[in-house]
Amino acid sequence: MKKTLAFALAAILCLGLCAAGCSRGEESGSTEPPSTEPPATDTEKEPLMEYKKYDLKTYLTPFWEGTVVYNETLWFAGEDDFFAPLMYAPDEIVSVMSYDLTKTYQEGIDYVFEKGKKEITLPEGSSIPHMTYEEYYSGAMTSITGGGLYFAEGTDICSRQVAVTYRHSDTATWTMPRLEREKFPKTFEKLESGGSLNVVFYGDSITVGANSSSYVGYGPQAESYPQMVRSYMQKRYPSATVNYINTAVGGTDSNWGNDGKMNHPLDNEDGGAHFQTRVLDKAPDLLFIAFGMNDGPSVQNYKTNIQSMITRVRAAFPDVEIMLVSGMTANIEAAGFYNKDYEAFQSALIELSESFERVGVATVLNTVRSLEGRTLGKRFRDWTGNNVNHPNDFMARVYAQTILYTLFGKDYIEHI
Repeated sequence: MKKTLAFALAAILCLGLCAAGCSRGEESGSTEPPSTEPPATDTEKEPLMEYKKYDLKTYLTPFWEGTVVYNETLWFAGEDDFFAPLMYAPDEIVSVMSYDLTKTYQEGIDYVFEKGKKEITLPEGSSIPHMTYEEYYSGAMTSITGGGLYFAEGTDICSRQVAVTYRHSDTATWTMPRLEREKFPKTFEKLESGGSLNVVFYGDSITVGANSSSYVGYGPQAESYPQMVRSYMQKRYPSATVNYINTAVGGTDSNWGNDGKMNHPLDNEDGGAHFQTRVLDKAPDLLFIAFGMNDGPSVQNYKTNIQSMITRVRAAFPDVEIMLVSGMTANIEAAGFYNKDYEAFQSALIELSESFERVGVATVLNTVRSLEGRTLGKRFRDWTGNNVNHPNDFMARVYAQTILYTLFGKDYIEHI
């Protein structure tokens, strides 16, 4: 029987801490049946973008667009140590590379796939890293788990993952992000007029950037999701000045973000006036609020804290525009973190956005649910950087793609 993390892990961790030929829902939160258009012929193949190193356009191209998936990550571990599912059934594997994109694995020697099946398997003698069931549930790499689910920070887990680029004619149905551009008129006025825009990101360790490869100092040095959002904005509007201000703090919850205490080492920093020093003192024009991973199960407490943040920043800066960000789930086997109704948390954000003008919601949770659903079937271990509550580069891309679709519209990628 699989072991789970002790509840105490939550307290300890918080201190340290497809591209698709798929159909798209046209309205926020909607879905539609897969396209019945015939797949592209060999002479109509979509040209490949840069995939052997970090490239902003490649990484921001939505997983629900096109016929090529770039650098989808997999971890051969646990009960499926010689097997891993892909989002789509590949027609052609372009490459299987190490996570840092420095090593290319060989088809037939290191991996095999069967056209029409959504999986890759490892033959005997493969040089691709794999971890047995016993290792995966040993907690061997850290003493803080006390045994149980494998957990590691830094480069340990990403160094075991691979990045797969492939062509496909397979289709899937996604729950699309909301379209919220009309809620950000002042943001677009500054961007389009070449003005200066203070963009502030406020949240927990996911928003800090953990465990993006640039954060842990590992290839391909992909940016965190806030950095990708900022880079997109600056590249699309080169005459504007996009001031990137990230004041997120690992291990925090919405109560801490609203100046409460949570037995965090930084509880008393700046006299406990976190929101003043990390948000108000930064004079935001566009504010991203992204808490939730470390919050307890009370939806009402979470909603009250986020509402207070909106009210406080609006009192100081009436013109500020706000994007609320729902997020990924924790590993369901990490009992100390997977302790809340994630859908209810996201619904609370949507309710708040409907109660205030110029407040939008990036429904990252919906994108995550589409990925892990019956159609796409992605596993948590394939998109995590620590196997508990941090994203790897693949999931950071999910955040950035969802936010940019929400803010700029469904054709955002055509503008870089």
